[in-house]
Amino acid sequence: MTLFNMASKNIRRNFNNYFIYFVSMVFSIMIYHVFTSIQYNEQVVSLQEVKASIFVTFKTSSIIIALFAGIFIWYSNSFFIKRRKREIALYSLMGVMKNEIGRMLFYENLLMGVLALGTGILLGSLLSKLFVMLLLQLMGYSINVKFAILLQPLINTTIMFSILFLITSLHGYMIIYKFKLIDLFKAENVGDKEPKASWIVALLSILFVGGGYYYYLAVSKFHILVPFITLALVVTGTYLLFSSLAVVLIKLAKKNKRSYYKSTNLISTSQLMYRLKGHSRTLATIAVLSATTLTAMGVTSSFYYDFQTSLTERYPFSYVYVSDKKDLDKNVEAVIAKYPEHAIKSSVDIEMINVKAKLPDIGFGQKYRDQEISIISERNFNEIAKARGIKDRVYLDFHKDILFIDTFYSKALMEPYIGKNLEIMLDGKLESFNIKSFRSANLLNERVADYTAVVDEDLYEQLLDKGELVWGKAYIVENPKVSEELTKELYNTLKRAGIGHGDWSRPFSAYYDNYRSELISSGLTIFVGAFLGLVFLTATGSIIFFKQLSEANEDKKRYNILQNIGFDKKDIKSIISKQMLVIFMLPLSIGIVHSIVAVSILKKIVGIDVFVPLAITICAYTLIYMIYYFLTVNSYFKLVENGR
Repeated sequence: MTLFNMASKNIRRNFNNYFIYFVSMVFSIMIYHVFTSIQYNEQVVSLQEVKASIFVTFKTSSIIIALFAGIFIWYSNSFFIKRRKREIALYSLMGVMKNEIGRMLFYENLLMGVLALGTGILLGSLLSKLFVMLLLQLMGYSINVKFAILLQPLINTTIMFSILFLITSLHGYMIIYKFKLIDLFKAENVGDKEPKASWIVALLSILFVGGGYYYYLAVSKFHILVPFITLALVVTGTYLLFSSLAVVLIKLAKKNKRSYYKSTNLISTSQLMYRLKGHSRTLATIAVLSATTLTAMGVTSSFYYDFQTSLTERYPFSYVYVSDKKDLDKNVEAVIAKYPEHAIKSSVDIEMINVKAKLPDIGFGQKYRDQEISIISERNFNEIAKARGIKDRVYLDFHKDILFIDTFYSKALMEPYIGKNLEIMLDGKLESFNIKSFRSANLLNERVADYTAVVDEDLYEQLLDKGELVWGKAYIVENPKVSEELTKELYNTLKRAGIGHGDWSRPFSAYYDNYRSELISSGLTIFVGAFLGLVFLTATGSIIFFKQLSEANEDKKRYNILQNIGFDKKDIKSIISKQMLVIFMLPLSIGIVHSIVAVSILKKIVGIDVFVPLAITICAYTLIYMIYYFLTVNSYFKLVENGR
């Protein structure tokens, strides 16, 4: 029998043990192939709106998948080699040369890689059309997608993963040269180094994690260093938590005699303490990876979930334009009248004075910054609010009191405006005005009067000749989300009047354009985020699976003893289930808590709803994660029961 035949026979015989590893590799290869296929898909590339972003996004994502898959394959491969060190030693005793054993391991890893590569590429090719359809649907396109097998993605995927599998196969070849024969026989009896648990370290873990949370949530003003300091504290605390606090808590649980001596708790609790000590670094790493994955997926899904609400706040009017001419309204309304499905629901005239001003110091790089602002009267403000259908009204009592609007303001990053002075350049000198009220919400559409001072009627009349007087109009029409043709015609009409085409002082803002842009961006983001998250999830779930199964043979003798003293199969499976539940749920629970804290500040900074999308993400993530739990319990029990 040749070494290659032995390698293929070993794979067939142990395929049940390799199955999760194989599936995880296939999934990573499939997603990588799909992403590279989307990069080169002619129908996607032909969409000029997304051509550049698609290429950059999927190219970057493909690199991330390849790197993560490489780490996962290397990590998983080391588990399988550890499990088979006794087998390798037996080959050596039988007179098989080390280079021949190495070649056999090389062939096994390479053959498994080739099988996974072929299966992954096949599935990726077959499903690429479905994934392209899903992506285009998320981005709001209705295109009849054609099935196509592209040569370039096939070449890219083959080269990338062939290199990964070649490296891991060489690793399998070289491993036997690093151990003496006696070490190989003792390998299964050598566990991971057990970190010492102490009350001091356990207390430090609480202080690090709690301190990181407190610093992150309680800091009054956000700073660029905050996330890095918090990350260092929380990650350090997480590793200390698994190495000491978890074991300390189990020791405390053992003192509860009533619970400890109930049913199989005595066995499961005692074994769990040693298992947690041995797996502390792996479990802490999985907790951090789970937190990172959940945070990323929660944030990306929140942007898709919330973008329409936030878009309506940022672009309350279907169309807004600003001009130094007052005779454009009839032309604009004549164009709108040609589209009865987009009838005007409300409209309002706009009159503003553009002047230069010096904004007050509110921190975060906003120290006394020169800025062009717009001045409108309180009457016009109230008319605009009425046209929008909101109850916000302003009434200014004192001549020098103003309402100031800064649409870029962030409460989490900046100090309050109220009580500070806004200095406006009038007749060549700065005059100071007291900011009595403040709004951060858009009055008009974004990029139209982002900085606005609302003054009383008398003051406005006095300022008419102090700056550049401009007029405009704002419209709310029916069905703005499907107003592509109307928007194009309005662009052309206003472009001929010198409005909106690269002129920031004469802007034209259309809800439809921004809706399409946001839909494309958020759809692309959630698509990539979801599938990258799934790749990370399958890898982390598989790592726990391999880590537990690598110890199943070691535990065979222990469970045989339990059976000899009267424990039946149901009791054995109960012990395994309880241990595995803690092993799986502890890092997941900590990862969930970390992710909730991480995204909580996002609402303060960005002002979007994060908790509903995060809750949905956590539920979906936990559901898939628990599938690995049940697979691990069943596989572990079968290995212990059969001694395989």
